[in-house]
Amino acid sequence: MKRMAWLFVGILCSAALLCAADKQTKMTGSICDAKCVTKVNNLNTCDSNCTTKSGTMVFVGNKGKVMQIENQEMAKPHENKQVKMTAVPSEAQRENTLRIIELSEQGP
Repeated sequence: MKRMAWLFVGILCSAALLCAADKQTKMTGSICDAKCVTKVNNLNTCDSNCTTKSGTMVFVGNKGKVMQIENQEMAKPHENKQVKMTAVPSEAQRENTLRIIELSEQGP
């Protein structure tokens, strides 16, 4: 009976991990200071000439969606650069906040 209980717990944990992995999203866009997001042709973009520094990094997707970044220390080295990243929705605010899992810069 104990083996069956442990087997059930193992299956339950595996199912939870698989569900969490499904929520990972691959995205492309740019990492930008929150104060440097501007609208161009009704689309949010990152103004690379902006010198204002709020210290808060956001992700601006290629389609103009702006999302907050939970783990700021991972994003700051990539400020004003095009990136490709894997992220999951943050538990704090699922709709507007990301937690970066993997981040790499794209070409020029």
